Amino acid sequence: MLERLEPDGTVTWRQTRNALRTEASLWMAALRAAGIGPGDRVAVSLGKSTGLVTAHLAILGVGASVVPLNPALTARETEAVLQRAEVRLAISHAETVSRAPEVLAAVQGPWWIVGNTDELPERITPLADALAGQRPGLEPVARDDDDVALLLFTSGTTGTPKGVGLTHKNLRANLQALLVETWEMTDRDRLLHALPPHHLHGLGLGIYGSLYVGNAVVFLERFDPAVVLRAFDPHRISVFMGVPTMYHRLLDVDASVTLSSMRVFTCGSAPLSPETFRRFQERFGFTIVERYGLTETAINTSNPLRGPWKPGSVGPALPGIEVSIFDPQTLQRLSTDETGEIWVRGPNVFSGYWNNPEATAATFHQDWFRTGDLGVIDGDGYVAIRGRIKELIIVGGTNVTPGEVETVLETEPGVAECAVVGLPDPDLGERIAAFIVPRPGEQAAALEQRLRAKVEQDLAPYKRPRLYRFLETIPRNAMGKIERNKLRD
Repeated sequence: MLERLEPDGTVTWRQTRNALRTEASLWMAALRAAGIGPGDRVAVSLGKSTGLVTAHLAILGVGASVVPLNPALTARETEAVLQRAEVRLAISHAETVSRAPEVLAAVQGPWWIVGNTDELPERITPLADALAGQRPGLEPVARDDDDVALLLFTSGTTGTPKGVGLTHKNLRANLQALLVETWEMTDRDRLLHALPPHHLHGLGLGIYGSLYVGNAVVFLERFDPAVVLRAFDPHRISVFMGVPTMYHRLLDVDASVTLSSMRVFTCGSAPLSPETFRRFQERFGFTIVERYGLTETAINTSNPLRGPWKPGSVGPALPGIEVSIFDPQTLQRLSTDETGEIWVRGPNVFSGYWNNPEATAATFHQDWFRTGDLGVIDGDGYVAIRGRIKELIIVGGTNVTPGEVETVLETEPGVAECAVVGLPDPDLGERIAAFIVPRPGEQAAALEQRLRAKVEQDLAPYKRPRLYRFLETIPRNAMGKIERNKLRD
């Protein structure tokens, strides 16, 4: 069962399993009539509308690959994705084209539109017209394990987008290891879905994962902490997947809630601070189960469902997946508790970037995928993320990871959020700058004094911020990751 929940608590649409099958078969017939078949790529940007899941099922059903479109991309960025993927057909809301008609030329075939098409170019086909006269009944096309199901693009807003093709095997193996074997999800669960539906987290885990397990999904178009808290009990929610920003904002809602049906809160896409981990546990009585993944590998590690839990850790490797720490210069494996680059191998790892052998060669060493993330593995096999290699701050020739400094700053009660970056320094090469969001009522000068005293006590001199800046919010992307370039700017 799929449901769409509005902020006022009303449910605007429902789809049963049988209705999904029937509608997906109808869409498959329309796709087949448009010439879409095995090996083709179809772009989708439908938000959390009634056609979202149907479109994905139908595209996969005719043997094609799905290219999710991020609606936040500019026209230039959208064109780049469509052209690199060589998309044969696109399905979107009317707004996608009306705000940037130039993207039409980037698609090799038709563009199906949901919504008003009166003022759009002739190449546009209303979805209702595409489906008119079609009859359900088509059976899904058989595909090989190594055929691409999802073609996702990374770095579309900061550089040249790279295509990541996740195969049917990648997705199936990962969903089995994570959702079924580790989080013990079943068809009796009900997921409250408040994530974007075009990223791996919201799409691969939230939507594809629910289709794989068979659990019900309650969709929220956008995350609103008050609406989320009100929804848990009336809608019998048992699973919530979030990012750190969501949990931080849930803690700021002053409301008494009942979580009688809740079973598990999970977190990913960015590191969860130990302070948020602790405060959520104290406030709501639930331990957030943190996990770690990338677009190229899906999910690699997860804290266990019933513990032991370690704040600041993303848990051990999932069943069937290997995670190790290597020196990024010597490429030698490092010992327990040594910080280095996280490498991954297993059935979850993609085979290479789409039509980009240079990028593929740069990120694989034999059968290991080099994540670009810094981390450490303790004696129990638990992984902790220390940041990105490119985010390393080198102070006088000594490496400092932003996460280590942020962890200390976040323990100060007056800090709501913080982020650390390196700025150019003529003497040391880089100096550390701390960007702080104070809690309400905090005076910046007094808070800075306390923070300087804290880091003097808890951090070596070269790890201490030299500069403090106070902001209303930390810039983050749609998945809650800190946009450090904006802070440097």
